[in-house]
Amino acid sequence: MNRLFTPFICALVCWVSNATAQSGGTGVMSVFDLPLHARSMAWGGYLLASPLSDVQFAINNPGLLNKELSGQYGATFGSIAPGVRQGGAAYAHAIGNHNLSLHAQYLDYGTMEGYDAGGNYQGDIMANEMKFTLGYAREVIPRLDVGSQLGFGYSVLGPYVSTAAFVNLGAHYSRSDTGIYWGLVVKNLGMQLISYRGADREPLPFNIQLGATYKPLHMPFRFHATLHTLQKWDITYNQYLGTGQLDLNGNPIQNEVASFGEKAMRHLSLGGELVLGKHLGVLIGYNHQRRMEMSPSIRGGLAGFGWGIRIKVWKYHLTYASASLFPGQNTNTLSLSLIPSFYN
Repeated sequence: MNRLFTPFICALVCWVSNATAQSGGTGVMSVFDLPLHARSMAWGGYLLASPLSDVQFAINNPGLLNKELSGQYGATFGSIAPGVRQGGAAYAHAIGNHNLSLHAQYLDYGTMEGYDAGGNYQGDIMANEMKFTLGYAREVIPRLDVGSQLGFGYSVLGPYVSTAAFVNLGAHYSRSDTGIYWGLVVKNLGMQLISYRGADREPLPFNIQLGATYKPLHMPFRFHATLHTLQKWDITYNQYLGTGQLDLNGNPIQNEVASFGEKAMRHLSLGGELVLGKHLGVLIGYNHQRRMEMSPSIRGGLAGFGWGIRIKVWKYHLTYASASLFPGQNTNTLSLSLIPSFYN
C-alpha cells in the first residue's frame, strides 16, 4: 500500500512547491472544473463529502467511489450559457476490495463564425473540450476511503488543439454515528502535453478542496460546506481592476482592497438539502466567489445561488439543478442514475 501511494505523494509535494496557483477563469481546460452531477451544481459546484451513493459523485472526489456503486451508471446533461452545453457519463465496477470507475465529460461551446486577421470570413468553426478519467479507490481503514483518478483532456478551439494529462487524489471519511462526513481533494495534478498552436504551455487549474456534510439526527436537513482553492489565500480578482471612473484629481479610481474576512469568504461554498424522505429532497446552495465575480454592484440578483430537486422513481434517481451565474443567466443541469439500492 505504501508503494502504491508514494508516487502520488511525491507528485503532490513537487507540484505544490513549484506550481503557480490559479484563480478562477485562468489556466486551460475549463472542462476540468465542471461539476458532473446536478447536486454539485446546486451546491455551488462542489460535492466532496456525502453519505449518499451515486457513481457520478466520484468525479468530484475519487474517495467517494465505493463497492456499493458497483454496476451503477449515470449520465448528466445541461446548459452553461446560451449555445454552451455540457454533459457526461460514468460507470463503476468493483472487484473484491478494489473499486474502479470510468468517467467521460464534455463541454461544447457550439459553432461560431471565424474570421482572419483582416476581418475576412473563413467559415464556421467549432469549439469543445473533453476529459476522460479512470478511477480507483478502496477502503484503507474502517470509515476511510482513498482514491485516485488518471485523466486525459482534449480541447479543440477552432484550428487550435491541445491535450493534457492529470491526476486527481481524494479521500472520504465517514462517521455515520455522528452524521458527519469529510472529503479532501487535490485536483488537476498534471500538465499540457500539447499546447495550442503558437502558444506556450499553460498550467492546469490546480485546486485543493476540503469539504464536510452534516445531518443532525432529528432534523430533516443536511448541511454541506466546502473550502476551495486552498493552495492560494488571495483569490480576489475585481479589486485589481479600475472602475473606469476618475477622482477629483483625474486619477483612476481603483476598487477597494478586499478585507481579511472577504478573502476568507471567497474560499467558501455552502449547500443544504431539505430531506423529505428517501425519495425526495430539495437542494439549495451558495458560492460566494461566484457572486462577487459575476454579479454587478447594482442589482446583483441571485448570482451565486443555486437550487435543485432530487426524486427517486423505482431504481432511477433524477436530479435537476439550476444555478445563477449572473443576473438573468442560469445554468440548468439534469442528472439520471440507475442505482439498485436505496439512498442511505
